[in-house]
Amino acid sequence: MPSLRLNSAMCGRFTLTATPETIAEMLALAEIEPFPPRYNIAPTQPILIAIGGQEERPGANFLHRTALLARWGFIPAWVKDWQSFPLLFNARAETAAEKNSFRAAMRYRRCLIPASGFYEWRRRGKAKSEPYFLRPGDGMPFCFAGLMETWLGADGSEVDTAAILTTAANRRIAPIHERMPVVVAPADHTRWLNCRDNDPAAVADILYAANDDFFEPVRVSDRVNAVANTDPDIQRPIAEAEPLPTGTDAALDVQRKLL
Repeated sequence: MPSLRLNSAMCGRFTLTATPETIAEMLALAEIEPFPPRYNIAPTQPILIAIGGQEERPGANFLHRTALLARWGFIPAWVKDWQSFPLLFNARAETAAEKNSFRAAMRYRRCLIPASGFYEWRRRGKAKSEPYFLRPGDGMPFCFAGLMETWLGADGSEVDTAAILTTAANRRIAPIHERMPVVVAPADHTRWLNCRDNDPAAVADILYAANDDFFEPVRVSDRVNAVANTDPDIQRPIAEAEPLPTGTDAALDVQRKLL
């Protein structure tokens, strides 16, 4: 597979290294297929997603959840030739409910995408982009807010596809990149997945950046740039060429990016 170099993209790589049992417990899944740890997930690859379905039984106060694999690269149902369609692996949370590509999915097909962390590249002028691994401070897995769509081919084939919603970065991540994935707190999982009762306006308060201290940025080697590198060593910390700004310096750095 050729290397994908998505340094200027929003969220173009992530990881899922938690065990299937841990993910099943986090998502309240009745069952889940085994899967290996993945240290460098890239667009067009299959990713694990969870969707809400019908009530599990009459009178149940939660929706039955199902785990499935989807192509990371959203294809709207109206697309005729997916191979000529742009690769949509992110969707901006601020406008997804209005965009033709994502409007229906935002209303009817929201999903959760479990992860253990994600990668982002810091740009500093003409210097080479520097990859960082953004991992939760508590070491626990979490869920991105996602959208899914099942694309139907003219030959009757079906492809489940998905995208990760992004929002403006918090102050910890902004010195690296101005955008970050939306993280859905466990208390909001059910509300996010319940597309039957909750339209986009009812879940708009979920679509904001995680707290500044949620993710810990760790400088990692350029080996993560190549999709073919999938071993745990790509997460090994290395020394920063220039430390990330903090506090007031970080705020000023964000302002400069917006000018």
